[in-house]
Amino acid sequence: MGKMGKAPAYRPGEMIYEGKAKKVHLTDDPGVVWVDYKDDATAFNGVKRGTIKGKGYFNNQISAIFFQLLKEAGIETHFIAMDGDRSMFVKKLKILPIEVVVRNVVAGSLAKRTGLPEGTMLPSTVLELYYKNDALGDPLFNDEHVAAMGLATPEQVSHIKSEALRVNRALRAFLVPRKLDLIDFKLEFGLHDGKVLLGDEISPDTCRFWDTDTKEKLDKDRFRRDLGNVEEAYAEVLHRVSQPAAGDVFGTGGVAAAAAEPQVAAARAGGNGAAANGGGRWQARVFVTLKRTVLDPQGRTVQGALEVMGYRGVGDVRVGKYMEIAVDAATEGEARSKVDDMCRRLLSNPVIEEYSFEVAAR
Repeated sequence: MGKMGKAPAYRPGEMIYEGKAKKVHLTDDPGVVWVDYKDDATAFNGVKRGTIKGKGYFNNQISAIFFQLLKEAGIETHFIAMDGDRSMFVKKLKILPIEVVVRNVVAGSLAKRTGLPEGTMLPSTVLELYYKNDALGDPLFNDEHVAAMGLATPEQVSHIKSEALRVNRALRAFLVPRKLDLIDFKLEFGLHDGKVLLGDEISPDTCRFWDTDTKEKLDKDRFRRDLGNVEEAYAEVLHRVSQPAAGDVFGTGGVAAAAAEPQVAAARAGGNGAAANGGGRWQARVFVTLKRTVLDPQGRTVQGALEVMGYRGVGDVRVGKYMEIAVDAATEGEARSKVDDMCRRLLSNPVIEEYSFEVAAR
C-alpha cells in the first residue's frame, strides 16, 4: 500500500457533532475536521446500547487502511491522515442524507424481507438506498423517493451507485486472500467543495465480514446477536487487513506487498537488475514490525506458547518480517536511499508498521 504520510499540523477545536460511534471537531482549517472514534456501541437504531472495548481504536485503524486502499484504486474519499490511535483528520463534508447498502450475500434485514436463508449468495450485487433519518427508522428508498424528497440530484445518485460498486470490487479483491468474505456494507457520501466524496467509515461497524472457511461472523453482528468475543472479532479483522497475504496484486492496494519474493519487491521499487550507473551491489536486510501501539495477536500467541512450555518471565513478544534484498547503487548512501524508499512505498504499511534496515557491500 502507498505511503500514508504523517498527520498534517491541524489543531482540533470545538466539537460540532457527536454520533453513535464518533465525535467530530472543527480544526483551524475550515475545510478539515478531526474525527475521534468511540467505544460506544448501538444496534437497532439505538435500542440496544453497550460498549465494545477498543472499538474506537480498531475502527480508526481499519478505516484508515481501507481508505488508503480505495485511494490507490482511484476512489476519492474524505480521508486525509490518521492522528493517533483512534482519531483521524478528514475533509469536512455536507453529508447527503442517503445510506447506500451494498449486498453480496443474503444477511440481516435482507433475509427477513426476502425469506431467503442467511448466507445465500446473490447472483449479482444488490444496491439499496436508505433515507438517513433515525426518527423514521432509516426507511428503504428508491431513486424516485430520493428525487421527490430532494435528497440528491439524479446525477449524484448515479455517481454514488457507481462508486459503491467500485468500492465493492476493490474491497472484495483485497479481502479474498485474507480469507474474509464481504457479505454486505453501508456507505455514506457527502459534498466537499461541490464534489461528491465517500465519507464516514469502513469497519466492522459498517460491514459484515465472515471467515471464508468457517463462516464465523467477525463484525458488529456479534454485538447485535449476543454472540460474544466481540473485541476479539474486531481485533482479528484488523490483524488480517494489516498483514500481507498470498494473492496480493501489486498496484491494487495490497497492504504489504512484501509477501512477494524480495527480488520482485525490489524490482517494483526500482532497485533490482544490473546497475545502469556502473555502481556496486549492496546487500540490504530489512526488519518490519508492528508499531508498539498496534495489537500483535501473533506475538501474544507466541508468548502464551512459550509460557506453556515453561519459559517464565517472557513478555512483550512482537512478531515481524525479515527480508534480504540485493540493491545496485553507486554509493552506500544511494543504496540506503533506495531501500528506505522501498520500505516506505512497498515493504511496510506505514499505518500500523515501522521498519529498520542495514546496508552492507556484497
